[in-house]
Amino acid sequence: MITTFKLVRRSNMYRKSKKNGKGTTYDLRNVVANVKWITDLNFSAGELAFDLIQKAHPIIPYTGDIIKFRWSHHKIFYGYVFDYKVKEDDTISVTCYDKERYLKNQDSIVWQSGTIADRFNNVCKRAGIKHKVVDKPIHKVAAEVCDGKTYFDMLKSAITKTLSATKHMYYVYCNYDVVELRRAPYKKLKIIIGSKSAMTGFSYAVDINDTANVVKVIQKDVKKSQSKSATAKQKKANGKNQKTTSAKAKTSKKDEAKRTSFKSVSAKGDSTEQWGKLQITVNKKNKANHAQMVKQAKDELRKRNRANKELTVDCIGNVDLVAGNAVTIKINDINKTLKNCPILKAEHEFGTDYKCHLTMKVGAEWLENA
Repeated sequence: MITTFKLVRRSNMYRKSKKNGKGTTYDLRNVVANVKWITDLNFSAGELAFDLIQKAHPIIPYTGDIIKFRWSHHKIFYGYVFDYKVKEDDTISVTCYDKERYLKNQDSIVWQSGTIADRFNNVCKRAGIKHKVVDKPIHKVAAEVCDGKTYFDMLKSAITKTLSATKHMYYVYCNYDVVELRRAPYKKLKIIIGSKSAMTGFSYAVDINDTANVVKVIQKDVKKSQSKSATAKQKKANGKNQKTTSAKAKTSKKDEAKRTSFKSVSAKGDSTEQWGKLQITVNKKNKANHAQMVKQAKDELRKRNRANKELTVDCIGNVDLVAGNAVTIKINDINKTLKNCPILKAEHEFGTDYKCHLTMKVGAEWLENA
């Protein structure tokens, strides 16, 4: 049940209800409906959407107003009104975001070598948001120039490189009014969501549309041209000019073909027997030697040589079922039990029936394809 649903107006220029030293506060518990809360690991702010159903003397939220929401005394959401729509039937639809929203701010920063935590503390200070490093990473990522990018993009770059180097997944999560840097899974929940215990529906899909089981790393070599350049006299006839230009273009392409060659190394997976040959090519990393090209091919193969699996689950609501935590899923219909399955996205609908819609990660690593 909703134990707290308050709107705090930071400016007192509007109609007042109850004063508290920090602005005007309105209790919305009796007029709020269709409350939906979303957490998402894909570098998105937490979102709260709801409707206000009011007949006489409606309270109209304004952009920037603070919304505080608790469910059964659990702190669920602290954020700000970013969007509202007033409808003819006296319903007001409101969308709010938590403090992670300010990590969409853009900036230009030259990063020295450092950890994700170094970047996290820096961008949070720049965004002016309360923050905390819960799990401190040790791995340092290389120096990087980020020009005109969002703070989310800057953190994503460091998180992706750390995941690749250490297999440890870090993420950003807003814990009520504090933005935290956490390592996944933050909580391995002991509850089991199954066909006979809390699950109300599911969807499980598998495809190999973007799979690759052969990876070629390509090195392109272009020798310098040995031909001497010469300036041709311009001819008066337009037709002859065009023919001359066309002949030069053909000669140029032919010369380029003679001077160009490709070297490559390949990595091949066992799945070619089952799926056939699914090949991709990637350019070698700058200044990579042969051994480094081989490693690059194997690393890329490891990422791509697997089927894409998507699992969504509908279940009875639980406040711990949020992005970044893990839970055991047991589905009798397809004879699958997934222990500590990562939650990538969680949509909570609060009402008479509290329910969740979860998007799960099925695979070896967190957010590898995000």
